[in-house]
Amino acid sequence: MRIFYGLIGLCIWCNSIYAEQLKFEKKTNHSSINLSYQWLDHQKQARQIAFSLDKKASQSHYRNQTDYKPQIAQRYVYVELMKAAQQVNPKEARINMVQRGDRIEVSVKSRSAEMREKWIANMSEKRESAFTQYLTDNHYTRFENYMGQIGVIPDHVRYVQESRPIILPVAQAIYDQLEEGSDTRDYVNRLLSWVQSIPYDTLESRIDSSGAGFYTPVEVLVNNKGDCDSKAALTASLMRSLLPDLSMSIVYLPGHALLAVNLGQRANEMSVELRGTNHVLLEPTGPAKVAIGVVSDETARHIANGSYRAVSIP
Repeated sequence: MRIFYGLIGLCIWCNSIYAEQLKFEKKTNHSSINLSYQWLDHQKQARQIAFSLDKKASQSHYRNQTDYKPQIAQRYVYVELMKAAQQVNPKEARINMVQRGDRIEVSVKSRSAEMREKWIANMSEKRESAFTQYLTDNHYTRFENYMGQIGVIPDHVRYVQESRPIILPVAQAIYDQLEEGSDTRDYVNRLLSWVQSIPYDTLESRIDSSGAGFYTPVEVLVNNKGDCDSKAALTASLMRSLLPDLSMSIVYLPGHALLAVNLGQRANEMSVELRGTNHVLLEPTGPAKVAIGVVSDETARHIANGSYRAVSIP
């Protein structure tokens, strides 16, 4: 099983109709970040929203995701293993460790085979728990793609959940501008057209440094740019803010990410079956200006071939 790290940020979609941002403004004061946007929606109708984010919450909790480096992660694990080894009674066992790049070699010597097996197991558990703690502390998570390859990516689901209270004013601002009689689909389509209009950032550095360049939902708003997984996380967090019971997942394709949502499938809408129900696909990336259930030909091919992995968003 090959180990890989991160997702390559190649989410470009060639289409003759693009979401168009007409205006973006950002103003800050001592307590808030005030943002306003103007854009054309799927019907080429001009739309606008304005909202304020709590400055302290935005700046203290959300910075640009650092890139994942296996050597640094393993250095953290090595230090934690050294601490554990120092607590071992030398009468039971002696533990030696060597770090070689992103690998840690552990050897256990003991006069007792039972004690040797005990400390091999203990150090193995400590290695696993230390690595898990490093991922948690740095907003990363393990990920297995559709081919069974294991790697590390930014914890998108965690960002979706933790962003909700901070960006709730955004979700409310979009909802407040809907016409009387609008339904959930109207809200989602309005949200989609706005996120699609936010300038797309290819973030090519992710090819060499996984995680570098992923923008948290707040960062997408403040910087007015983002790639596929950054925009997918923002869209999911905004939907979850007002639709707490809506079944949704992030769908990972080779080099791309989008969303699948249980909104009820209509004719000609692309969907995937998740948890026994068809979930329509949402494409927040842009610059293509597309509504619920419309995806690129390449995305449709991957879905038809089963070349995807869906991760549920609680």
